[in-house]
Amino acid sequence: MTPAPAQGPAPAAGVAVISGAGRGFGAALAAVLAAEGWTVYGIVRPGSAAKTGTDGRVRFLEWDIAQPCPDGVAGVLAGASIDVVVNNAAVGSNQRTLAAVDPDSLAHLLDNNVAGAVRVTRASLAGLLRPGAGGRRPVVVNVSSRLGSAALQANGEFAGFGTSSGYRLSKAALNMLTLSLHEEFGADLDVWSVHPGALATGMGRSGASKEPATAASELLRELSEPGGTGPRFFELGSSAPLPW
Repeated sequence: MTPAPAQGPAPAAGVAVISGAGRGFGAALAAVLAAEGWTVYGIVRPGSAAKTGTDGRVRFLEWDIAQPCPDGVAGVLAGASIDVVVNNAAVGSNQRTLAAVDPDSLAHLLDNNVAGAVRVTRASLAGLLRPGAGGRRPVVVNVSSRLGSAALQANGEFAGFGTSSGYRLSKAALNMLTLSLHEEFGADLDVWSVHPGALATGMGRSGASKEPATAASELLRELSEPGGTGPRFFELGSSAPLPW
């Protein structure tokens, strides 16, 4: 019997940049990664970085990602060797119909949920392209939603959900950012869109029961797998891809 090929060691703990690290999934992910020995740069809203990681591995950086990157934050990120960027920060909306959509509010939504991810990725790019000590291929993770799937929406999978039109638009645009980043940087890094699941957070749907820490552990498991390909669009906790 031919022996199975030997598996190399799992990549060591690395360095992660997480936007929206002050609460919900972002805070849970920062805690889970830090507990596993990762160094975490957690981007939080200005005025909310009074806390620090319990073991000193989480450094909170104050930045409203709807604005240009502050010089101090830019300097920190430019000097780091970064293994993973998680574009998690987002704002929600309850404007469910065309008549209810306010163009100014929509612009604010897209500026945070899409342009914010562009700003964070750009600020982290030099660090992502610099070889890190974690022994891993760099990854950009865009925290999307199954509601951003044009194919599932066209098939009527979410008819009756009553989800904000602006939110769906922003997640579909974030998925296109994933594809665009892969086209430009796929030779050097992987890019994923992930649906974290129905999280029990302030932005979650009524009745959502999945704990953010569970989704954080699932993402850590994905990041711990050697190798990897992009672009990917999938739900955390499931190996099945989601249609774009």
